[in-house]
This record gives sequence, structure tokens and C-alpha cells, in this order.
Amino acid sequence: MDWETHIVLAGKVLEACDLPKGAAIYSVLPVIDIEPIHYHRQYAHLLANQPLMVEIACDIFATPECRARDFPALRQRMAVVVAELEAAAAAAEADPAPSHFERLETRNRAYFTRRIAEEAEGFITRELAGAVQVLGPEASEISTDRLAASLSLISHTYFDTFNNPVGVFIPLAANYSAHWDLFGSIDYLEYKASFYRPDLIGPFRRAMGESDIWRRRFPKEEADRGARGAVALEAGRPYDGAALIKAMIQRLGALAPGISPGSVELAIRNFLATLDLKQIVQADRELQFCRALEAEIGGRIRALFPRN
Repeated sequence: MDWETHIVLAGKVLEACDLPKGAAIYSVLPVIDIEPIHYHRQYAHLLANQPLMVEIACDIFATPECRARDFPALRQRMAVVVAELEAAAAAAEADPAPSHFERLETRNRAYFTRRIAEEAEGFITRELAGAVQVLGPEASEISTDRLAASLSLISHTYFDTFNNPVGVFIPLAANYSAHWDLFGSIDYLEYKASFYRPDLIGPFRRAMGESDIWRRRFPKEEADRGARGAVALEAGRPYDGAALIKAMIQRLGALAPGISPGSVELAIRNFLATLDLKQIVQADRELQFCRALEAEIGGRIRALFPRN
């Protein structure tokens, strides 16, 4: 999806979970890895790197300069922070004492801070400003809620699988996730060449924003049909944000041919642990929602690009 569409879709996902739509902007963060170009879809798109990105982005968006939309002052503030982090990363690289993972964390912190700070103004004044036309003004009130930000960020990788294969689970597994069946059922080259044209992506974005999929509720899967009253009540509730993160990772695993179930489960546990969620999270309804959402997006794309 293009950057503005990512924000629209994330905003609708957050709304369906009764989480602040002001976290929708985090869904565009993975595009920072277009620089350097060899990182593209290989770094900021990875589940393993995204919790650190959430932490850094929340800190940047919470600064008084960012809240005031004073971007020259934000750049000045962040230049000092980035210089200190890059010096720390260089020192860690030269010191044999830190472990490999300690050096990696130090290097990543400097990289993500620099790139998010560099792109913050554009994210806010271009992509977010455009998405607000669909999501409403509350989307412009940037939230620092960690659960909402994490769900929004992971939605980028989840929705990217409609356009490109993504190595989501690296370094746990090198399998790539994508809607392979969709790619084989459409005129894929025309899709890649034309989908982002304003006359196509604009109506697609608006149609998804207006779809009833976000309000459609799915009950928990129950073997006991005598519990239908409780099931119906459950179906009317918002989705759980943590459960939807789990469901999205499960679906990313299902879209990665040959991946081991253990890698997917470990990715879920690792991600949720960064949100201090170490208990079992049930995601039955959220999985049903994901499948229905994927079917709707896939159906719209198939209608636009039928295979001749």
C-alpha cells in the first residue's frame, strides 16, 4: 500500500479496537528504511526491530517541538540526540566488551532515531494530513499509547503483503510472507504499474475507509451452542489490540510458505513481551476479522486487475 493508505487502514484498525486513531501515523514508520536503499523492506519492516521503533517514535512525537509542529526546532533538538547516539554506537563497535546484541541495539537506536527524526515532518504534513480527510481530525492528535502504536506499526508489514513479499520473521526465520495466491490470480505486472495512480488508489482508499468490515463483529468460536447469548454479546465488543497483534502475526506466518510454527509462536511471544503481555492472549475473533479483511482487500484488487 502507499503511505497514505497505510495510515488510513491503520486508523480504521485502531478504531475497530477502540484505540486512539492518533496512533495511525506509526503505520508509516517502516518506510524509513528506503535509506539506505539496501535496507528497503529488510529492516524497519521486521517484527524484531519494531518494538524499538515504537519506543523511539513515541519519544520523538511526544517532544514539545513536535507537538507544536515546530519542525526547525525539532530538527535542532534531534541533531544533538542523534550525534550522541551515533557516538555511542561508534564507541560500542570499537569496544570488544559489549556483546553482539548490545552493539546491534546501540547501532539500531542511532539509526532509527536519525531516520524517524528526519522523516517526522513529512509524515505529519503530507501522509497524515492526507489521511485525516478519511479518518477525521482526531487522527492528527498523535498518540503515544504503546499498544496502539505497536498495532499501527505492525499493520504496515501486515498490509504490505498485498503488494510485496516481506521477510517479516528475520532473524528467526528467512521465509517471506505475501498473498501469493492473489499475485497468481491477477494481472500482477499491471497491478504493480497502476495501483498507485491517483484515479485508482484514491477511490480504493476511500472505499476501504467506508467499508462495513470495520464494524462487522465476529463471535468467539464456541463448541457449546448453548452459549449463543454470551457469544452474541462478545460479537458486539471492540477487538482487543493485543489479540489483533497476535492475529496479524499468525496471519503473516500463514502467508509464509514453509515457516516453522515455532518461529511464528516465538515472534508473537517476543513482540507481546515488549508490551509486558506475558499471559496467553486469545485471538479467535481477531483472526476471523483478519481473514475477512484480507478477503475484502483481495477481492477489490482482483476486480481492478483481472487476469486476462
